[in-house]
Amino acid sequence: MSNEVGGFSKSDFGSSTRRRLPICFCLDISGSMTGYPIEQLNDGLQSFFASIRDNEETKSSADIAIITFGGSVDIFLPFGKSGQDSSIPRLQATTSLTPIGEGILTALELLNARKEGYKEMGIKYYQPWLVVITDGAPQGPNALENMEKAIEAVRELEDNDKLVVFNIGVGSSADFPMLQRLSGKREKPISISTAQFGKLFAFLGSSSSSVVSNSMSNDALYNLNTEPEGNAMAMDDFFKAIQESQ
Repeated sequence: MSNEVGGFSKSDFGSSTRRRLPICFCLDISGSMTGYPIEQLNDGLQSFFASIRDNEETKSSADIAIITFGGSVDIFLPFGKSGQDSSIPRLQATTSLTPIGEGILTALELLNARKEGYKEMGIKYYQPWLVVITDGAPQGPNALENMEKAIEAVRELEDNDKLVVFNIGVGSSADFPMLQRLSGKREKPISISTAQFGKLFAFLGSSSSSVVSNSMSNDALYNLNTEPEGNAMAMDDFFKAIQESQ
């Protein structure tokens, strides 16, 4: 997998003149994701990409990249490559630590490079999405320092309406206080179980379709009118609130 940030060729942008929705997944593949969790994550991702390709609007508008973190941080799927194959490779969990902050910083670099490419190509784009999914807490060399840098960078972009953030914790071991700090607009991070990956990715697929068809605003994705109790909002409650706000 390539670890370059930027350097896209013209062919990486395709021939469509549609406005693009850049979506960067930042995914935890550390040791705690081994077994059932990584299998469910993979199945959810495959379904998500299938739904994107089956929809004429998202097929030419959704522009997707995947960053993984687990010991190292890698660009698993660069922008501009998701439409070239019928499926994407399956993720493999590692036995290493969880450099979440470094993963997010890499995702932001990749999104920024992609936006610059759009501008050079004269392509309009929607607010980028950053989808962070983890079942743990920052671990590894400089993990806390990088996490603080990532939080500051994400919040600045979000505050200026330049980024939509999905801060998602898996299971009870996720660092929900840290995830909450990633967003100033979302009252609480979204909490899911490993069995709910399929439902989560179905929601992300349908929401991307709604955004590119201009039937859903970015503010609706934040569910701004709710004040959930506890340190996270259960996924089903989040979905219900989104539906009620539309």
